Amino acid sequence: MEMFKAVLFTASLVALGCSGQSAQGGSSAGPAAVPVLTAGASLADTGFIRTPALVSAGMTQILAYVPAQAGATYRWSVANGTLSGVTVNAAAYFNAPASGTVTLTCAVTLAGVVSTYTQSVPVVPVLPLTPFYYGSGFSADSLANTVVGGPSANVVSYRFQARYTSPLEGFRIFFIWSSTKVGYNAGLGGTIRVDLLADDGTAAHQPSGPALASTSYGNIIPQNNFYPKLTFPSPVALKGGGLYHLVFTNIDSDPVGNYISLDTLYTNAQTAPMQPVIADANFAVLFRPAGGAWRVRQGYTPTLELDYATGSQGNGYMEVWSSNPKTISGAASVRETFKVTGPSRDFSRVKLRLARTAGTGPLTVRVEEADGTPVDQVDLPASGFPQGVQAWATAVFPLSHVLNSGVAYHLVLSSPAGTTYAAFPLRKGLDKGFSTSTVFPDGHAQFTTTGAAGWQGWDMWGTPNLTFSDLQFAFVP
Repeated sequence: MEMFKAVLFTASLVALGCSGQSAQGGSSAGPAAVPVLTAGASLADTGFIRTPALVSAGMTQILAYVPAQAGATYRWSVANGTLSGVTVNAAAYFNAPASGTVTLTCAVTLAGVVSTYTQSVPVVPVLPLTPFYYGSGFSADSLANTVVGGPSANVVSYRFQARYTSPLEGFRIFFIWSSTKVGYNAGLGGTIRVDLLADDGTAAHQPSGPALASTSYGNIIPQNNFYPKLTFPSPVALKGGGLYHLVFTNIDSDPVGNYISLDTLYTNAQTAPMQPVIADANFAVLFRPAGGAWRVRQGYTPTLELDYATGSQGNGYMEVWSSNPKTISGAASVRETFKVTGPSRDFSRVKLRLARTAGTGPLTVRVEEADGTPVDQVDLPASGFPQGVQAWATAVFPLSHVLNSGVAYHLVLSSPAGTTYAAFPLRKGLDKGFSTSTVFPDGHAQFTTTGAAGWQGWDMWGTPNLTFSDLQFAFVP
């Protein structure tokens, strides 16, 4: 390898335009900020081509760059992969193959001297997609905040598995602050930069740079929007099944005097997996204090909507009504009432989360049409529900069934007198702007009590018969 001689540089940043078209038809990321070499250090001192250490199979529009230099020309090539868009800038974008190793090469010419830089990037397989389910699909007992910035200089990551092979255009999150509770926020909330990063492909599944896309949001508290939808100036096509990270960094000039919190669901019992359908690796909150390492916040589930060009995914539940559980015993029952929209749904199992508080009788799980016509029912033994602990259990039906599109149904939970179970729902954030793709949009939770006149929606904050909460459940094939 030829080296630059008698030319010394120091590094700063410059934005270089590099546009292209992805295999899915979406545009590539826009200008990329890359180091510029000026007097102080040679290009050889910077090491190698900068790009993620690992990439997911089939991932597109992955940034690679070398430090830029005035008067230099660049020529990129790739083996076992493809280049996308402009290949004569200090920054380029490439697409990963299905397997193997991508080898990137950049020939840099300056003052007639050519230096060739090469970097090999292993390709890791994407994880199996989380199966589609029909229901709320999440569990929680409360909400919990994670500070971005603040005295610990926390950086936070929301790790997620992409549902779609499609450009990620934006996302909705849940900020939280309080004028009375200490530790949630300070000052004006700071300025939060959000970077979209690839996963490092290791068993720890930590963020791996450089950023695929970035955006920022500042002056947060005065804007008084707890649920902002943020967009990327240049959407990046993600690979369905691949793991990615939204990394939140407080870039305020005084991040101790100006910080904010992200709010998420919190589940008390540290089960594995924590959620009934989604693998722990596929949806999680990570954080890294100053001087520390990345680690998972156990029990935390992002409240996050991800908006692609072709659809949305995520968790749009933004409140937990655990302070108002309803009893299941004798004539007192709970149910989810719903009417199927979209396609018909096959199921052979129903996953449920609730607690047994007394007795040893079974929990009866009944699926019926709205007029009472039975579909099927099964009894779950009390042993599946540890007393006093919210737990998931699975009702397995002898036969598979179809929930037909356009038909109304009830999922009814009951138990014999002398045995008591308790259930509480999750509150949907549809009125806060979250998409119907992030919650169960087809129904709501109800209860009836001994001597009560029929079914009614949950009551909360002194308001009866509310219709924007769901039991913690999921129909699965």
